[in-house]
Amino acid sequence: MGYVIAWLIYLVMTVLIQLGYERYLTPYLAEQRQLRIFLRSLLAILLFTPGVVMSGEGVFVVPACVGVMFNILAKSPYGLLQAALPLLLVAAVVYGILFALEARGSRESAA
Repeated sequence: MGYVIAWLIYLVMTVLIQLGYERYLTPYLAEQRQLRIFLRSLLAILLFTPGVVMSGEGVFVVPACVGVMFNILAKSPYGLLQAALPLLLVAAVVYGILFALEARGSRESAA
């Protein structure tokens, strides 16, 4: 039960952080649309990507950024790579899609 409560608290806090970004940082980046989208997606990737941590007690799904930090503190290079892979995979997919959409939009505006 504590595991579920911890996840709910984490999700509420990440949504509040995302909303805080939208409210307080986005007005300063009004003219820089690409930078605003990049930062918004980077924040979402770091906060919402799940990762898997294997310990002696079992396998747990944790936020990937927390798994990376835990493995840095534990000085486990293999675990660090394993925890960072979901972040890298999600970042590659998201930025690939954003790049394709941007290329498609610039092609349509040129035509």
